[in-house]
Amino acid sequence: MQVSLKRRARPGHPWVFSNELASSPRDLPLGGEVDVLDGRGKFVGRGFSHPNSLISIRIGRWDPGELDGAWLRRALTKALKRRERTCRGRSAHRWVHAAADAIPGLVIDRYADRVVLSANTAAMDQRRDDIVDAVREIAPDLRGGLWRNDGRGRVLEGLEQEVVPAWGDVDGPWTIDDDGVAVTFDPAAGQKTGLFLDMWENRRRMAPMLGTGRVADLFSYVGQWGLHAAKAGAADVVCVDSSEAALAIAQANAEANGLTLRTETSDVATWLDTQRDRSFDAVVCDPPSFIRSRKQASKGASAYARLFQKVITKVELGGYVVLASCSHHLFDERFHKAIVDAAYKARREAVIVVRGGQSPCHPVPVGFPEARYLKTVLIEVR
Repeated sequence: MQVSLKRRARPGHPWVFSNELASSPRDLPLGGEVDVLDGRGKFVGRGFSHPNSLISIRIGRWDPGELDGAWLRRALTKALKRRERTCRGRSAHRWVHAAADAIPGLVIDRYADRVVLSANTAAMDQRRDDIVDAVREIAPDLRGGLWRNDGRGRVLEGLEQEVVPAWGDVDGPWTIDDDGVAVTFDPAAGQKTGLFLDMWENRRRMAPMLGTGRVADLFSYVGQWGLHAAKAGAADVVCVDSSEAALAIAQANAEANGLTLRTETSDVATWLDTQRDRSFDAVVCDPPSFIRSRKQASKGASAYARLFQKVITKVELGGYVVLASCSHHLFDERFHKAIVDAAYKARREAVIVVRGGQSPCHPVPVGFPEARYLKTVLIEVR
């Protein structure tokens, strides 16, 4: 099937939105293969279609070839070779970052000798058996795989939520080496695919600056930032999260590594209100996304600024703060402005010491800026 665009295609962008099509998206096959032509009839790419989604077509290749098993194996192999270069020394990394690795709708996170897979589109959901066969062929050392098909993207595609074994040994909990720290987590019931694999490079660069005095790890989940701060030498580390189950794992992780930390089960904003100003030497603040759509960008940016202001006031002069946002609708300028506003209202001077982003296992094609979502800075408070 062929479809035409109303105008010229955006170079290298893998998403075709419904309002960009010259014909009705209702005629598209669910999960089917479609050739996309620009407004002048020139071939753009071949992708997978959905008749009822805002993103009508997700392009998988930029030539007229088939999106078949051979294509899938090549794309998986290419993505794996990229990680072998960029993620040396890591036992856990993202193997496939969906459209950023030219396999739209598919996420695969590798945790040592097991993987968690997520089919977030109808096209990938229809091809789950082929995906498992290809993964096992390319990485025969894997002893198990788990489908975590419970993300928000599946709801938008009209797909059911489920967590089911793909093959092999997937019983949890799982444990991986996180740059010298053993981290245990629940792959079936934890957040995302069990761990957040987009922050490890930031921790490598920033955690050594957190290794002194009192440190708070906010929205800590299973405590990876807190564990690395304790390993770096912090004397008193507290992990704060609303999930009691996650904090229990954080405490167990600390004990398994011979480290000491405390936990506080609380809403983070409420907890911050109970803490004295300038009572910490460092604070890590990596909140969940406050912005789900572009319409929420302004309101969300203000929410980040209010939270960051509270965080900055709790840090001693000369101390450090890690501030992050995983909202891709909060672009760099707005993220920076949220920090500026927070520092001004906190009556502190803030100096950016290290600027980071998502780890290299989350690549960003130059024509697809939406793949870049994570912004992280380490600032010194003066």
